[in-house]
Formats: sequence, structure tokens, C-alpha cells
Amino acid sequence: MPHATTTPTSPRSKTVLPAVSVERVTDLLSRATCVVLDFDGPVARLFAGGHEGKESVAGRIAEELLDIAASHRLEVDEMHGCTDPHAIFSCYAGRAAHYGESEAWGSAAAEMQGVLTAWEIKSAEHAEPTPGAAEFMKAWAGAGRRLAVASNNHPDAIKRYLERESLSKYFVPSSVIGRNERDAALMKPNPWALNEVMRDSAGGVAAHLMVGDSATDWQTANAVGMPFIGFHRKPEKRVVLSRGGAVPVLDSMQVLADAARGLQAQVR
Repeated sequence: MPHATTTPTSPRSKTVLPAVSVERVTDLLSRATCVVLDFDGPVARLFAGGHEGKESVAGRIAEELLDIAASHRLEVDEMHGCTDPHAIFSCYAGRAAHYGESEAWGSAAAEMQGVLTAWEIKSAEHAEPTPGAAEFMKAWAGAGRRLAVASNNHPDAIKRYLERESLSKYFVPSSVIGRNERDAALMKPNPWALNEVMRDSAGGVAAHLMVGDSATDWQTANAVGMPFIGFHRKPEKRVVLSRGGAVPVLDSMQVLADAARGLQAQVR
């Protein structure tokens, strides 16, 4: 049976994750009527592929956002050298909300959001599909279950990718929840996106299962009591996400696809 590999974080590390079998994933899926996917990671690598021959443009976007901060003379020490565009934007949006009377912070955050959104929508044309994700969506929908997205990415970027890959047919429009442009404070780990998904879904929180690739995703799911499965392609990230083995973490979305196909076969 396919399963998540047990890979140490480095040659010197002895940390080994417990294997996550298709049977365990099937058990978790069988309890859910709706699977809520984070977008960047479990569905696609948004900033990868097709950008001037680079593997990822995330670092370039981060540099642009930090340049905006510098132009406003609002450099934050902990963001120096950061290559995560969303971490940078979240930091400045948070400070803009905190220093509400300061026009400079709000102006910098708004400018960052414009640049980030433009890059996300552009990147949706080149995003690299996560192996196994499309197969999972097809099988899960074929089993008569519901799909949703809860992401800090712009909703137009998510919808464009789903259209590009002919996956939008598996989602109702109200189930694709992206960044709220009017209030960046609602980005995960704020549970707003998950609450929006559940507002139009039956069965309560226990009937949902979130699949995410970050500690922020786990924190968001945990805040509302939603069951969670982790996924990440990098071994060191899987170890962190596993929270000492308490959280099941996959190294491939294909495991979810295989489990969903088993459930699909049961309803035929």
C-alpha cells in the first residue's frame, strides 16, 4: 500500500515520521463530507514554473515588498532577508491595523497588497500542479463529497488556476475562499476562511477535514476544532508540521487520491 515516506530531516537527524497509510487516510476521509484544501502547496505551487526559467519567483516578490517598505522608511528587522511574500505582507498589514492612525503603515500595506495580488494572478497562469491533487479532487467529487479552498492567496488567482486546469467544476463558487482584500487581518491563522466555508456547508465542523502544508494551516484548523491532515514535499517541513507525530503528514497528495478512489468505489 502507498504511504507517506519516513524521511529524516537531514543526514545528521534521527527524527523519523510515522508512516501514514492509505487505511488511516481513508478513515479520516470517511468521516468527512467536505475536504478543505489550502491552495499553495496541496493544490499547486503558485509561484513555481514558467517564470523566466526560475524555479520560484517568491524571493523576487519578497524583494519587491521589502523595497516598498524601504521606500516608506518602514523597515522591520525581523523581515530582513525574508523570502516569504505572505509573511511580509501579513507583518505590514498587521502593523497597519495596529497603528491605525499612521497613514504610512496603511499606505505601505496597501501598496504591498497590490503588488502581491498582481503577482498571484499572473502566477496562476504558470503555477505547477501538485502531483495527485487533481486525481484526488476528481475521485472525491466522484464519491459525492464536497470540496473547498481556504487560502491566503487572492481568490481570483485560485479561481483562474482551477479554470486553467479544468478543476473548477468540482467546486461551487462560494466554497473558494481566498484573502479578504478589505481586511488582511482575516488571513489565516484567523479562522475566518474556514468559518466562511462552513457557513454554506452541512454537518458542522466534524464533517470537515482540512489539508494544509503549514503550521498556520494547522493552527487555523485547530482554532475551530477541524480535523487536519498535513502535506509537504520537503522532509524538514513535514517533521515540523507533524508536531511530534501528533498530526498525520503526507509526502504525496497521491495518498489522498488513492484513499478517495477507494471511497468512490464504495458508492458505485
